[in-house]
Amino acid sequence: MEHAPKPEDRQDEEEEEAEGERHVMAMQKIVGFVMMVVGWLPLLFAVSTGSDATSVPFLFYFAGAVIFINSTVTAWYKYPLMLAATVAGLALHYHIQSLGSATRWEKEVMVYGTIVVVAYFILFSKKPVRRINLPPSPPQPPAAPPQE
Repeated sequence: MEHAPKPEDRQDEEEEEAEGERHVMAMQKIVGFVMMVVGWLPLLFAVSTGSDATSVPFLFYFAGAVIFINSTVTAWYKYPLMLAATVAGLALHYHIQSLGSATRWEKEVMVYGTIVVVAYFILFSKKPVRRINLPPSPPQPPAAPPQE
């Protein structure tokens, strides 16, 4: 005879599943951020030295952006943002492949645009409220009545 699962067992499974999902989201944030940095650094190098850049850094950057957006954004515009990043990355890849290398303005838009977006979020995003839990203060002795 099989026993029906207890409600506590289902709750434990749901907690384990939620914890696993949090780990996956954290890993996606890390991988997306690293891919964006790996794509951004060659573009920064190409802008600062005047050297050529292929479409590969752009692909890394936009693939990282899609992964990062998937793990961080929960609002209704999550999928349109992912679609926009995918289309922009593929369009730049096609355009750069047809030219042979990225033009200066394409590299500059990526590098300086990233700097502007990061600066905006550093300066103007809401900071989480920090709550300091102080230990309870020791009991105070009763105040002596004023003497006249």
